[in-house]
Amino acid sequence: MPWWKPGRGPRAVRWSSLLLVAACGLLVVVCLVAALRGRPLALAPAAVAAALALREVRRLQRARRPG
Repeated sequence: MPWWKPGRGPRAVRWSSLLLVAACGLLVVVCLVAALRGRPLALAPAAVAAALALREVRRLQRARRPG
């Protein structure tokens, strides 16, 4: 079965999860650059975005485990 069709099993690509992790990663980078340029309050949204990305990656890892 092709990878783009649903029902491919645990190795199917979850595009919404991939998009969320990529967007959070980009936001973390932007916030860290802003923090380095003298805006320390930018660390708060960076921490939230990093936590969301980490949670999503761990959820995907749990979903791939057999059993």
